[in-house]
Amino acid sequence: MIISSDENKIVEALTNGKVLAIKTDTVYGLICDALNKNATDKIYKIKHREAKKPLSIFVKNVEDVKKYIDESALTNKVLDIMKTYWPGALTIVSKKKKDILDSIACGLDSIGIRIPNDKLLLSILDKIDFPIAQTSCNISGEKEYTDAHIIDENLGSEIDYIVDGGEITNNIASTVIRIDNDIIKVLRQGDIIIDE
Repeated sequence: MIISSDENKIVEALTNGKVLAIKTDTVYGLICDALNKNATDKIYKIKHREAKKPLSIFVKNVEDVKKYIDESALTNKVLDIMKTYWPGALTIVSKKKKDILDSIACGLDSIGIRIPNDKLLLSILDKIDFPIAQTSCNISGEKEYTDAHIIDENLGSEIDYIVDGGEITNNIASTVIRIDNDIIKVLRQGDIIIDE
């Protein structure tokens, strides 16, 4: 079902364990409550995603990062990178706290995390008390969708709500880096250029 960018309806849907397709600052993504296993399982099913491939999360600020990333990983260098590039198209993979987000970490001790540079998403994040699990809106291995109506035609029967944010004409994925002991490894080079 295609809906407008109604913040309250989106917040209600996320709180009730629904999966939504929504325009992000990079591509259309599938999102849900990252702490709701039924919802995250549904994203895996929609995407035909391998169970060993983790999802990443959106949070609203650096203070929220501290709820999910292990304190030992939050060095001054890491915090400086976050403050420099966030909100923005940079996903940072780092060691997560134990016994949290296990359903989307796929057995790994790390998690990808980002503050998106999108007004609607930031406003939604400000109104909820859980992180948002997110991944590109597509079948795994296929091209990302850039239009809500095309998403509806192909995946509409499986997604609870599709938020119509218009067509994306410049869909550049986020840059993904991993930081261990202050050593940076670029996993995917995207819109933001990071040197290793």
